[in-house]
Amino acid sequence: MRYTFLAAFAATVLATAAYAQGGGGMARADTNGDGTISRAEASAQAAARFDTMDADKDGTLTAVERQGQSGRMMARAGGGGAMTRADFVAQADRRFGRIDADKDGQVSRAERKTWMEQARAFVGQRRADPADAVAPPAPTPSPNPGQ
Repeated sequence: MRYTFLAAFAATVLATAAYAQGGGGMARADTNGDGTISRAEASAQAAARFDTMDADKDGTLTAVERQGQSGRMMARAGGGGAMTRADFVAQADRRFGRIDADKDGQVSRAERKTWMEQARAFVGQRRADPADAVAPPAPTPSPNPGQ
């Protein structure tokens, strides 16, 4: 359980870091430019991202629509099946809650920086695929189950 939490934490940070570079992702969610991201801003950003990824506009993200590192993370965290908009936004809300260290309903620049540093350190130590950090692949069954 601890590994799962740390893995989710690290992957979320890396995803956030990737979007924050070049003004994207979480940094882009700061629509009023006050330097902090409210839960409402983060939810709106997640909904907009879902809409962009939903290529066929059917209200779900399929495995084909969830390509790349970010898509692998979502697929593992979401069980691998089609993901609805509500599921996608709920997953983003859980990430927001983990980043909001002081639980004030706002994510400050300092909280984002801390979150990204911790995720980079975690993934660097494990030399893991960042997608594995959110939801590790299922373990391979032992060829000799009785041993």
